[in-house]
Amino acid sequence: MTRRVRVQEVLVYLGVEGTNVLQRLRDEGLFVEEEIDPGEAEELRLAALLMEEMGVNPAGVEVALHLRRRLLALEARTRELLEAVSSEADA
Repeated sequence: MTRRVRVQEVLVYLGVEGTNVLQRLRDEGLFVEEEIDPGEAEELRLAALLMEEMGVNPAGVEVALHLRRRLLALEARTRELLEAVSSEADA
């Protein structure tokens, strides 16, 4: 079982707990739960970085996170296909 962590703890760790980052993200429908899993915590870290250091608005963050998820899924699928091709070549 994966340990879930409170969103506020992640924000404190990131040093952005006093900003309105979380409310702006929640207004966009992101990170609405009080506890998140480690993968979501990484997305929250990335979202805070995009907003605080790069000036990306919450809608842009949503697009960036969506594209990141798709990229990670495609990379996983590519690895699976390469392993299948490699297995067939060895047989």
